[in-house]
Amino acid sequence: MSHRAAPVLSAALLVTVIHSASARAEEPKRGESSRVMGAPVHWDPAWPEFQTGEWIASGVGLAALLASRVLPQPSAHWQGGIGFDEAARDALRLHTPASRRRARDGSDIGITISASWPFFDALVVAGWYRDSPELGTQQALISAEVLAVTAGMQGLVSLFVSRERPYGRECAGELPEAQLPAAQLPADTRDCSNRDRYYSFYSGHSANSFAAAAVNCMHHAYVPLYGGGAADNWACVGMFGVAATTALMRVATDVHYVSDVLVGATIGTATGLLLPWALHYRYGATQSRAGQPSSSSELHLTVLPLLSPSWNGLMGVLVF
Repeated sequence: MSHRAAPVLSAALLVTVIHSASARAEEPKRGESSRVMGAPVHWDPAWPEFQTGEWIASGVGLAALLASRVLPQPSAHWQGGIGFDEAARDALRLHTPASRRRARDGSDIGITISASWPFFDALVVAGWYRDSPELGTQQALISAEVLAVTAGMQGLVSLFVSRERPYGRECAGELPEAQLPAAQLPADTRDCSNRDRYYSFYSGHSANSFAAAAVNCMHHAYVPLYGGGAADNWACVGMFGVAATTALMRVATDVHYVSDVLVGATIGTATGLLLPWALHYRYGATQSRAGQPSSSSELHLTVLPLLSPSWNGLMGVLVF
């Protein structure tokens, strides 16, 4: 599975969310059901609901992603690393083809988990367990928008920048062989002959994983999906942990430079935080464990990429 499958998976999950919400309205009322539910949480009336413009933005994002895979690539390509890229590649790149393939599979699993998690929280936690299908549907739509916009931006930038992936330098002596059909090529040289070789900058796995983590952190910051407090904070930390691991594996498998994943993580995080805040959450208040507006003294944790000349990683920000 590749990162291009993530928007398709997200769209499928979104259809499931909407179907579940409509089906939920036909179930027995709370007093008539034997199912034990969590305390309902609510979509604050002050938060604008998903609007027509957001449907359009989501569609444009998916169209841009598709266009990036069918439009002609530039004839000139950006090759090689910048700054500490080469040193990081030497330190992090796995040494055997088999281990690199396993890391690539691991990164595909990572982005699948990242892209699915916000929809799990919307469908299962908010829509089903907390018996709040309206909230679940709104959060699922927002998450889908963030992922569509993130994927569209990354696809177009990768197309036009046309940076060769790190493994491309290993293809120099294999180009005549790479003219063969892919099925006849050795497993370690098949990537030399397809256009994906020039989609290195910036990392789609990193951008989409961090965007999914950020948007779900926003959902947890404003609605206590897991009951509030440490549970919701650790859900945010866990998602960023999955995203960071996914990004690291993209370097280990030699399909991205560190600069690719750092830029992808930064843009994905910014998109995941700013879109839901600017379009929805800035108009209302956070909710407490009981689903009521919280006091100004309640703590919220946000995890962000930390970039500096001497160290790169994650930092946590407490807001109160």
